[in-house]
Amino acid sequence: MPDWSYQTMFRPLLFLMPPERARSITLQSIGTLAKIPGGPLIIEWMGHMEPPSQLSKTIGPVTFPTPVGLGAGLDPECIAIQALSKFGFGFLELGPVSKEPIDSHGTVQRDIAAMNIHYSSPLVNNGIHTLQRRLEGASGIKIPVGVRLAPQPKASLREATEELQELIGKLERFCSFFTIDTRANIGLPEWNHTTWAEHFSCLRHQTDLPLMLAIPPSLAEAEALPILTSAKEAGLNGLVVAGGIIQEDSPSMNNTVYITGRSTHEQAVKFVSWAREQWPEALIIGSGGILEPQEALSFLAAGANLVQLHSGLVYSGPGLPKRINEAILQTQPATDPPQEKRSAFLFPSWVWGILLGVGMMIGGALAWLIAATTVVLPYDERFLGMSADQLALFNVQILSFMSHDRISLAGTMISIGILYSQLAYHGLRKDIHWTRTILLVSGAVGFSSFFLFIGYGYFDYLHAILALVLFPLFLLAFQTPAKVHLTRLPPQLHNDRDWQMALWGQLLFVIIGFGLTGAGLIISIIGVTGVFVPSDLVFLCVSADTLQSYNERLIPVIAHDRAGFGGALVSNGLAVLLISLWGIRRGEAWIWWTLFLAGIPGFVSGIGIHFTVGYVDFIHLLPAYVAVILFLVALVLLKPYLCRT
Repeated sequence: MPDWSYQTMFRPLLFLMPPERARSITLQSIGTLAKIPGGPLIIEWMGHMEPPSQLSKTIGPVTFPTPVGLGAGLDPECIAIQALSKFGFGFLELGPVSKEPIDSHGTVQRDIAAMNIHYSSPLVNNGIHTLQRRLEGASGIKIPVGVRLAPQPKASLREATEELQELIGKLERFCSFFTIDTRANIGLPEWNHTTWAEHFSCLRHQTDLPLMLAIPPSLAEAEALPILTSAKEAGLNGLVVAGGIIQEDSPSMNNTVYITGRSTHEQAVKFVSWAREQWPEALIIGSGGILEPQEALSFLAAGANLVQLHSGLVYSGPGLPKRINEAILQTQPATDPPQEKRSAFLFPSWVWGILLGVGMMIGGALAWLIAATTVVLPYDERFLGMSADQLALFNVQILSFMSHDRISLAGTMISIGILYSQLAYHGLRKDIHWTRTILLVSGAVGFSSFFLFIGYGYFDYLHAILALVLFPLFLLAFQTPAKVHLTRLPPQLHNDRDWQMALWGQLLFVIIGFGLTGAGLIISIIGVTGVFVPSDLVFLCVSADTLQSYNERLIPVIAHDRAGFGGALVSNGLAVLLISLWGIRRGEAWIWWTLFLAGIPGFVSGIGIHFTVGYVDFIHLLPAYVAVILFLVALVLLKPYLCRT
């Protein structure tokens, strides 16, 4: 659900702006992100929107990765097509485009109550030269691209045909298909059955690419039938039911408004059903008021081969294509992709993943026991050349301070162990690919953090032994691939209250994940540089120089604890973050229980030990207090969506 940021933060802000300004800011932002190095990867990682391979369908010469596409007119200047191609779409329809620019004679308006968008002119564009320049500069688009061709309003047959032929010649190398916009000519006296047939026939001979008719669903059947019949006779490949409905805004002023949005849905679905009866073999793309996955399914049930979105991205958010893809997949017969067969060593990968998690929990419990009792181990005393009693004589708080770091690390290790065990059992066991990616990313960071403290000259034998035992388990957890997109659950079809609440809960867990990762990085940096923050020294009632002068090896031991805790916190934070980004789906109760159970040892150790040892500086603990509040609120918000059957 990549709508966790749009619905909660960006949409309220954007809807305070005029629609055209909000659209420009949004498209410029995502368009710029897609062009910077690593930008497309950020888009994919934040939304994880690549469609499942099972949705791919080939129609004629074109293979669509998913039946869900982006409709023409949403990005009329084509400034964000690289970014939009990463949103889980199976195709993009650009345009409309004409030879010369067509200026708007009014403004775009929202009807938020009806969830509609009003356009004063549906053919506004910057002309062919701008589109050519955009397409020549676009790279990395791996899905089919189509262009909607629009002649100048009220053009004659010859003018319209010559203009569209020229457009096809200039754009053919960029495109997989074309659509012919009919709205500029519908209703003009000279455009009859014969005129349409001649127009379509000339264009059909201009290109070998699929060529389709774009027709508004507001046409009466008697008016639409001659156009459909002409297109069929001319050998066109199908039609796009798009363009919304036409409404006279003010009859006295003769202003025409084109409406797209929820109000057009029922009419558009009926038009698709009628068109399928008239043209059984046609490729039909349905569009109109798709704001929820159920509305896309309605088009497919009515006879559409594909659907495309427009107003849904504005009102529902950029996660709508992904949710529709999942709904389509969930309503299809189960056809999991073929898995690469690879023999596993002794146990399946998921068993090794569980053993890795259990090992982390055992290691964390052992570290907790030591930190709560002796605090330091014999090899710590040998390295320091001092016993625990001698340390306590020097500074009564030093052992408590070391215990607070080590118990925090122990709680974080137990938390990581719970996350890994759950990801292995519920994810790797079912070959869910994103759970494997989370284990890989989090584990790679966690094991790499072992080297943070070596530069101080202190070697932790227990830490090293634990890493040597667990690292082979980590590697064995990846010995077989995982290519299943998601588990099969009842599809999430509506933008209901549970979904809306869950978006806020997801936002809070994303904040927690980023916060834990950032805190871990800061603690790691402090551990390998200054070691202490001011409140640490206030608690110890001693300066760093005094500690150094008393025993020059004491600070390296404390630095090791800091660096180890920081690295573990980064590993934990990344796992929480990626689970929050990729795993929130209706009915995935194990996600809720995973986050809940993993949070308990982390927060109990991190906050509880401070009160146990008396290190209760409010500013020092404030981030932890905030995290606990966010954690509890997020769990409450997510529970109905994740756990309700």
